[in-house]
Amino acid sequence: MIKTSSSQLSIEGFLDPEIGRLNPENRWVKLANSIPWAELGLVYESKMSTGKGSPCKPARLVIGALIVKHKLNVSDAEAIEQIKENPYLQYFVGLGSFTTEKAFDPSLFTTVRKRLGYGDFNRMSSLLQHEGIRIAEGDRDEGSKDGHSGDAEDDKRVVSCDATVAPQEIPYPTDLGLLATARVQSEKIIDLLWPVARDSGLSKKPRTYRDKAHREYVGATRKKRKGAEFWRVCARRQLNYLERNLRHIDSLIEANKGVIRLKSRFLKILMVLHEIARQQSLMLETGANRVDGRIVNVFQPHVRPIVRGKNGSDTEFGAKLSVSLHEGYSYLDKAQWDAYYEGDAEVIRGHIDSFGERNPEMKLGKFVGDKIYGNRNARQTMSGAGVEFVGSPLGRPPSSPEKIRERKENRTLHQRHRSRAEGKFGEVKRGHGLDKIQARRADTSLSWIACIFFVSNLKRFQSEIFFDLVFLSWKYGIWLQDGEKKQEKTVWQNILAG
Repeated sequence: MIKTSSSQLSIEGFLDPEIGRLNPENRWVKLANSIPWAELGLVYESKMSTGKGSPCKPARLVIGALIVKHKLNVSDAEAIEQIKENPYLQYFVGLGSFTTEKAFDPSLFTTVRKRLGYGDFNRMSSLLQHEGIRIAEGDRDEGSKDGHSGDAEDDKRVVSCDATVAPQEIPYPTDLGLLATARVQSEKIIDLLWPVARDSGLSKKPRTYRDKAHREYVGATRKKRKGAEFWRVCARRQLNYLERNLRHIDSLIEANKGVIRLKSRFLKILMVLHEIARQQSLMLETGANRVDGRIVNVFQPHVRPIVRGKNGSDTEFGAKLSVSLHEGYSYLDKAQWDAYYEGDAEVIRGHIDSFGERNPEMKLGKFVGDKIYGNRNARQTMSGAGVEFVGSPLGRPPSSPEKIRERKENRTLHQRHRSRAEGKFGEVKRGHGLDKIQARRADTSLSWIACIFFVSNLKRFQSEIFFDLVFLSWKYGIWLQDGEKKQEKTVWQNILAG
């Protein structure tokens, strides 16, 4: 049986005026009431100028919009539209009342990313962690006597570290595709320079053979059977067209008496084109498949291939990250576009120093990592800092029962913390878009990545607050059951309101 719905109400009568108010149990309302906006605002305002420029947007508005964007995993423009249409999101970002106007232009997101680096988002995450500890500190000590404490005391001085890659949103790079894109950009630069050079006395525009070059590229990509030599011949042809165009650009600049009339964007692309031509020519001449500082994208020359050896993705293209987890909070201790060895003593020392800066009152006790972090140089670095490494041990298996028990406890601790680290990477990649960074600049991309980790830390912060409220309920004995007195409910509401 097909059931048809009644006619749609008008927009004026769709919402009952008596219930046209925000629900205090909504997730955005709860989150807004738990975040320490004032402390986070100090980090944001420290990057603003006090005597120059127009007044900046409120810190809660900007930080709240960043949280909305990465929590919902949407684009900059879509985040502004979501805030514009949703009264709960407008309450979350701190607006005084519901409005149908945009909170701000989406381009402000890029400006904010230029100002806030990943160190600033680490500071925000540290504020969240210490705020959660401060809220629960008064009550958890009393609760711990009766088995109601939070994390085990041993976990407070343990940090788990691991490395990953945040892939950029770029086409999968090939030498032929890269050269074809570079050739097209060189043709655009010639088109921009030609009117000025023509006024300087040149009578004939340089030939670029763009149609022929394009047909050759499309024909190569459509060919079914392609061997290594076929790719080399096609790449050499595209490289010849590119080098020819670059010589034409040099002659046009020379004809204009060395005065380059190009915007900074095209000047940067021109420099990248020269470097691409040099790298590709070197690889074709030597027969090599790699070169130092290899460029894989014309518009994002900072992106490098990172060989990971993972199943399904042997090579990833993006920033390499070293992340440390402490009590469920993740921090971006190192982010670099060039590949590096995460088990290097310098990287290990950076993790230890970063932990000390975030927790000056606490000394790091144990360092959890996989085999890469357990090499001899890394172990010596940890030992020199008074830190115990938790991971795969070196040497033969022990024979004494005491050592066997210690190794078993070590393995259990290692597996527990390693599972948390892998789970965190899965959360930020699938849930918050760490597997597809869509910023173009090197600095804004790192800011984008760090903001993702900051937003993921909000989940841990909320769990801290939730535990505290549950403990208050247990402490004061005011779990509400059917038939209890109304004054008990009033006491409960007063406690929750602070």
